[in-house]
Amino acid sequence: MQKVEWDDSYLLGIPEIDNQHKKLLSVANELYDAASGSAEKYTLRMAKVLKALTDYTVYHFGEEEKFMTRYGYQAVAQHKKEHDSFVSEVNGQIRKLGTGRREDALVFYGFVAGWVLTHIAKEDRVWAAFVKPQLV
Repeated sequence: MQKVEWDDSYLLGIPEIDNQHKKLLSVANELYDAASGSAEKYTLRMAKVLKALTDYTVYHFGEEEKFMTRYGYQAVAQHKKEHDSFVSEVNGQIRKLGTGRREDALVFYGFVAGWVLTHIAKEDRVWAAFVKPQLV
């Protein structure tokens, strides 16, 4: 598995949210770095990265949901369910990774990076298309 790099094709055209998405992928990439880095530093680095991933994910999802609500996006409740499901999965995996193997962390990274990029490319594009005309 290789680290996923940001590609501007994921931009939604809403700078505040685009910057948060870039940061979210950057934090996910720290997970990759911790998992593929030094075995001696794995446990400490992984604990820090998982905390940052959890904190930033919760922050970003909250900001995105506020943004959708502010502009009257009707499907915000469904979008929130997708966010909540992801957070639940992340929390479940975090418990395993505390005592898991580095290989497990790389699989988890694949899940996180894949989910984030797919979510941006599909679900976030829908609400962004609704909101963008209101930003002009």
